[in-house]
Amino acid sequence: MKELIQSAKDFKIIPNNFKSSGAFELIDVDDEKITAKLILIDNNELNDYTIGSNVEVFGVNNVGLIYFETKILDLKENIITLAVVQDYSIIQRREYSRVNLNKGNVVFKDFAPDFVKQVEDISAGGIKLISTNTLELDKHYDIEINLSNNMKIECAMQPIRIKEIEYLNQKCYSISGKFVNLENMDRIVLVQYAFKIKMEEQNKEND
Repeated sequence: MKELIQSAKDFKIIPNNFKSSGAFELIDVDDEKITAKLILIDNNELNDYTIGSNVEVFGVNNVGLIYFETKILDLKENIITLAVVQDYSIIQRREYSRVNLNKGNVVFKDFAPDFVKQVEDISAGGIKLISTNTLELDKHYDIEINLSNNMKIECAMQPIRIKEIEYLNQKCYSISGKFVNLENMDRIVLVQYAFKIKMEEQNKEND
């Protein structure tokens, strides 16, 4: 586990109060504990990191997404100490990066609610959808993303690829876009959402 943590970067930490999620920089790790510096967390958010409480941790390496649950051993100002655990999961990059959003929906604020006919997949960086109308490349569109875990994200989407297709026997457009003005917290929400969906799918396959 020590080597696995050392090989990862872009760590995200999620306490019981999801709104206080953030990032951390790894300082040190040995066979028993992880020492890290919490980044961009104010005093109110620090109150949600209590000694003895559980947190979720995500990290990224060259394989994919590393995920584990652990306990806070100590906290002094923004220096946190976490317990090293042996129970973890790894989702390969191609598997977790994009997931289906069939349990949620996306709404364009300047268009009718039925503008989006189908959301093909979503990731922390962008989205692919089907619409009966096209959009303008490089223009920003305000959207609202409603996830199945009752989380709501507001940001902008910039189309980068548009292709005319046939969908349900009618002319439609497959639109791929990247997120713009996405808050760090919302990006964490999307990463965790994608991970949870993939874990649910894997568990169903193993049953």
